[in-house]
Amino acid sequence: MMRIATWLWVAIAGAMGYGLYQLKHEVLALENELFRLNRQIVQEQQNIHVLKAEWSYINQPGRLQLLAQRHLDLQPMTPRQFGRLDALPALPAQIQPATPGVRATAAPAPARPTETR
Repeated sequence: MMRIATWLWVAIAGAMGYGLYQLKHEVLALENELFRLNRQIVQEQQNIHVLKAEWSYINQPGRLQLLAQRHLDLQPMTPRQFGRLDALPALPAQIQPATPGVRATAAPAPARPTETR
């Protein structure tokens, strides 16, 4: 009886040792992955910092003004370019103006007469 109990405890100890060995290597692999991801995060943060600096340079108002003057033929607006709301054409009769809480729908188009030959 003592011999079976001894072999049982040896088997349990061996299984626990093997499990601990496997767990150790799994933890090491996860730590390596964590280290790699942290390095990647730091690299991405540096890239974002560089991109923000480039964006700040590109969007300088003085630089944009020079580019607009060089490449666009923009002129100041004149008063005759402004219009009045009452000069706009009226809405077609088929479309109802939208009211709060009511969906605007178009009236159905009138049926066209079919041609017979």
